[in-house]
Amino acid sequence: MSSDLIMTVDIGTTNVKIALFDLDGNKTFHFERRCTESTFNGRHEIDPRKWWVAFSIGVNSVEEKMKRHIRAICISSQGPTIVLVDENGRLVHKAVSWLDNRGAERIHWLRTQGLDEQTASTTAKLLELAKIVNGRTYLLQPSDYLILKLTGLFVNATFHQYGYSPWYKEVLEKFELSDTFLIPSLVEPSKAIGRIIKRVAKHFRLPEETIVVAGAPDFAAALIGTGTLRPGIVCDRAGTSEGVTLCSDAKIDVPGLITTPFFMGNFWKISGVLTSSGKAIEWVANSVARFRSIEELSLSSIRRPTGVIFLPHLVGERSPYWNENLRGVLFGLGLEVNAKSLIVSAAEGVAFAVKHIIDEMKKAGAKIVTIRTTGGQASNELWNQIKADVLGMNVEVVQPDAELLGCAILAASYLIEEPFMQIAQRLVKVKKHFIPDEKKNAIYDKLYQIYLELHERNLDLFDKLKLCSSDS
Repeated sequence: MSSDLIMTVDIGTTNVKIALFDLDGNKTFHFERRCTESTFNGRHEIDPRKWWVAFSIGVNSVEEKMKRHIRAICISSQGPTIVLVDENGRLVHKAVSWLDNRGAERIHWLRTQGLDEQTASTTAKLLELAKIVNGRTYLLQPSDYLILKLTGLFVNATFHQYGYSPWYKEVLEKFELSDTFLIPSLVEPSKAIGRIIKRVAKHFRLPEETIVVAGAPDFAAALIGTGTLRPGIVCDRAGTSEGVTLCSDAKIDVPGLITTPFFMGNFWKISGVLTSSGKAIEWVANSVARFRSIEELSLSSIRRPTGVIFLPHLVGERSPYWNENLRGVLFGLGLEVNAKSLIVSAAEGVAFAVKHIIDEMKKAGAKIVTIRTTGGQASNELWNQIKADVLGMNVEVVQPDAELLGCAILAASYLIEEPFMQIAQRLVKVKKHFIPDEKKNAIYDKLYQIYLELHERNLDLFDKLKLCSSDS
């Protein structure tokens, strides 16, 4: 067994995570630190320096004897989140989170101009930011910002296929943004970017020869880390938000979802994105049920299905509605409902939202064999069982932090000169299967129909509610 270690980093919406892996995929170190955003009136921003502080604390907590064996660093991050820096690498604005709704009124028009929903959302924000930015500015994602701090190099670390970068030169040119915003050179995942700066190596007591290897957006790193590299596998990446991505051998256009080329073979990626899934469960637990933490909370005794239907759209919704006016709903409250059952109903509501995306895939003709879940929710067995019962399908757990493992696989690909797909096949293992309860699934199917009808019947009311909020 090699003593070489890989440091992997994932900058999430809520936490910065750091892990060390050996070349056999064994995790030998784990660190997490929460980084909160500032939110106001639909604006979601964060100072990128918080990520660097979290990274610094994490690296400094690694034992010296382990640091000596680190050969590579690989980073993934949430997004599309916009980090703006000038040509000298200085920040010119707080990072604008993917949750931010500035420019939302332009999204429909941008979609009529041929942009997909995700690119339209990012472009809408850029059109607003262009009004306040002075001079030419580099567009970075959170992972690119950390790479800049480590190497001094401007890069766009992602796959070259369409759908993996939030910005494209031709889009900037089309909407007259190319004189304001610069896109760094693309470096594909598993390729070397460069060594860390000497003073950075000295500061962190890392080997000077440590190489920074290009990672991938968190959803793509999770596809690698869950082994979602064959047709028919769905990766359910469940964290603050949620991404549901199918590897398909056929190009299938699904209303409300995004179909783009996969990063390997002749496959296609069909994706749906939920805006607030884990965040919605956390909100119910903290703000409604008044529990500080749900990690140690026993909920297995709560009767399921709860009979309370929760719409988890606390800040609008992306797939399949792409409607920023949607809001959360608790439907079916009664005197028998208690705080814990509300938390479980929130998890059921998130599972219904996942089912909606998967059902849309199936209706369009997509073939789905199995679902692999990862992220914070995947560490909770009850949440996994709820998803299996709602979906009526087996749910497989590989490991909760698939983004970190995916980055380790990408870095290992560079170090040992082996394609990352082969390494993933060797290292990714399913650790547990959750099998649906047929009786519960039959009841959930009926509740799911009510869940769908709640949306349809109230679409006009959500719009009216938005107008009332604007008036105030």
